[in-house]
Amino acid sequence: MANTNRTKATIKNTLWSFLQQLIVCILSFASRKVMVWAIGLDGVGLNGLFSNVLTLLALAELGVGSAIIYHLFAPIARDDREEICALMNFYKTAYRYIAGAITVIGLAVIPLLPYIIKGVEFSNSYIIVIYLLFLLQTVSSYFFSYKRSILTAMQKQYLFTVLDIVFKIITVVVGMIVLWLTKSFVAYLVVLIVLGVLNNMAISRRVDKLYPYINEKRKIDNAKKKSIFKNVKDIFVGRISWKITSSTDNILISALVGTIPLGLYTNYTIVINTVTNMIEQFANALSGSLGDLLVREDAQHVEKVFGRLCFLMFFAASFISSCLMCLLNPFVKLWLGEEFLIAAVIVAVCVLNVYLSTMRVPLWRMLNVSGLFQKDKYISITGTVINLIVSFYLGMRVGMVGILIGTSCTIGIQYILKTALFYREFLHMSSYRAYVRFGAYTALAIAETAAAYFLCAMVSIPNEYLAFGAKLLVAAILPLAANIIIFHRNKTFLYYLSLLKKKL
Repeated sequence: MANTNRTKATIKNTLWSFLQQLIVCILSFASRKVMVWAIGLDGVGLNGLFSNVLTLLALAELGVGSAIIYHLFAPIARDDREEICALMNFYKTAYRYIAGAITVIGLAVIPLLPYIIKGVEFSNSYIIVIYLLFLLQTVSSYFFSYKRSILTAMQKQYLFTVLDIVFKIITVVVGMIVLWLTKSFVAYLVVLIVLGVLNNMAISRRVDKLYPYINEKRKIDNAKKKSIFKNVKDIFVGRISWKITSSTDNILISALVGTIPLGLYTNYTIVINTVTNMIEQFANALSGSLGDLLVREDAQHVEKVFGRLCFLMFFAASFISSCLMCLLNPFVKLWLGEEFLIAAVIVAVCVLNVYLSTMRVPLWRMLNVSGLFQKDKYISITGTVINLIVSFYLGMRVGMVGILIGTSCTIGIQYILKTALFYREFLHMSSYRAYVRFGAYTALAIAETAAAYFLCAMVSIPNEYLAFGAKLLVAAILPLAANIIIFHRNKTFLYYLSLLKKKL
């Protein structure tokens, strides 16, 4: 019964998350078109840069959210409302302190802005105003968004996803109207801040109606608090690693290559982030179910589920890699124009990073709910060092592509080390099969993507839109057909086929 409930919850959360990302994708393309017209590449570059800077400042969150969600799984499983309430109260207090810390650190960053912003025509005072609005947007989210955690732990992410969809549509539409009428980046950011606060307030009220007991005044005992702080300390190191890996690319590109080239790159990241956000939404949909799985089931069953998830992510990753490699440049050319294109080799490294980020989802999520925070932090430190050294060294010599290769190295090495950790410390079995499986999947995905790219290069149709449609068919059909032919007798493939038939 627990297994069935987990599957249903995961499917429901995933479907709503995919719907959200589909809507966001469509709206983002229209929004970026208006943004490029209204504030130019300088403004688009600042938008990408400050988004990454503030993502780094969110390190002040320390990993409190992950630690609280991890500690919520057990009391939820036994319906211990007193402990759930105490944990949520602690979470609320912690996030208020975190908001204050991010404000202080964010203000301290202001003198550094001239060193990381190059080649833009805006005045320093205007840049500071824009930055302060980004900072306000980040800080304001911490006063209500903590209540999302209980929905995640309860396997009910779809409830806040529905509200997020509604507010995202309103935000993008109103934002485009404001940009179109005023051509003001400041007015646009004010709209984002106001509607973001209203979104989180709506989710907060929804949670209060579902779980009114979480607002009772309860405190966690000292032993639990000590355990949480210990986990927070270990999770923090992992957060630093991933934030550096995912957030310093834009900063390094701006500092080493230029803010305008960063603006070109961020046009591509709209598409890439849409894809990775869909994968991340799927990962978030898994979190509650995986936490319940690891609490209730034995190692053999957990390993079987892990293998199934890796297989599922391979199907997604090979399809995504083929489509992005074949279609990114043609799409940007149709969307914005040929002058906005970047080199194919940069696109290839971006696609590699998307593939690795997709394949890592099952492993990262299982580690997040396994409690192996302390031992995982050393792997995170290794990844951080590798990312900084490789990205900076290659960025100085070969530019943007070198910076992105640093991200590839980090994710790849961390995947190898984290696999060994999970199998050794949690499953207590050999990780050899996991490595062979990952290597085989990666080789097959590279072959399929290369074949699709070669075939798409042979498409010669005068009409650009028809040519794009033909390339889309090739890029989408080739990996799916190849994988179905190769795996049509595979047990895991047959399991998903049976599950699909039941759901249909």
